[in-house]
Amino acid sequence: MTTGRDGAVLHAVRAAHPLRAAESLAWFTPGTPPGKEIVGYTLSARAAVWLRVGPDGTVQAVDGDPLAEAYEMLLFDGDRELRWLRTPDGLGRAVAVGEDPASLPPGDDVTVDQRPGRDLAAATPRRGDTQRRLLAGEAREHERTGWTALAGRRMATVALPMPFPGTGRWIAVETVEYLVEDGHGNLDVADSRTCRLLPLDEAQTLVRTAPASTHAERTTA
Repeated sequence: MTTGRDGAVLHAVRAAHPLRAAESLAWFTPGTPPGKEIVGYTLSARAAVWLRVGPDGTVQAVDGDPLAEAYEMLLFDGDRELRWLRTPDGLGRAVAVGEDPASLPPGDDVTVDQRPGRDLAAATPRRGDTQRRLLAGEAREHERTGWTALAGRRMATVALPMPFPGTGRWIAVETVEYLVEDGHGNLDVADSRTCRLLPLDEAQTLVRTAPASTHAERTTA
C-alpha cells in the first residue's frame, strides 16, 4: 500500500433525503465531466444488469428497465461514483464520492467520521493504489453497437456498456483504493472508487498492477 497525508482525499456527499433509483440518477448526472459517460450496474433479485446513461440522462440497457426492480446501483464516470441502496419503501440512500468536491451534487458531507476524539487528518481517506480486477468470461462482439458481450461456459452472457475492443480477450474493472492511517502509522483500506472498464490482453493479465487488498468498506450512510 502506498499513500501519504498529501494524497488526494476521497470526498463523499449523501443526498439530503432518501431517493428512488431514477431520482438518485438525476441528482448525480449533472456533474458528469465533459466528454465522459456514466456507466455501471444494478442488482436485483433477478439479475445484475450493466447500463449506460446517455447525455440527456436516459438509461440505456440491452434488456428492459434496470432501475425498475433494482435494490442496489453503482454508477461511475471515471472521476466520480454514485452508490444507491434501496430500502423497503422503494426509496434509498444515495451517496456520491469523488476527489473534487466541486463536482459532487449537493448534500450532506460524509467524507470522514467526525465523532469526538477522532484524528480527522488520519481518518480522512486518501488515494492509495490502483487495482485491476478481471471480470469472468471472455469478450466477444455484441449484436448491439457500442456494447461488448462477456461470455463463458459456466455463466450467462453479460452485456457490457463499452465498444467491442477487437483485441484482448478479457475485461477488467479498474478501481482506486483510499487509505486511512491510525496513530501508529498503520494503513488500512477504508474505501475504493470504481473508475472504468478496460480491455486486457493475455500478457497484461499476468502482471499485477498493485498489491491485493485485504479489507475494504464503502460509504453508504
